[in-house]
Amino acid sequence: MREIWIFLFALGVIIFNWPILSIFKYNLSIYLFIAWAIFIILIFLATRYSSKIDNGG
Repeated sequence: MREIWIFLFALGVIIFNWPILSIFKYNLSIYLFIAWAIFIILIFLATRYSSKIDNGG
């Protein structure tokens, strides 16, 4: 389960870092809104998955 959190941390660092943000300089607000929403959904799914594993089903 720890690998998922490390992956999500690395993904967050990558998608919210300067080189990627500079690609979307004209549509930055749209990119940030969509990327942040997807990131929150991924964190939600990871917590649901981890709670199922911890509770045994």
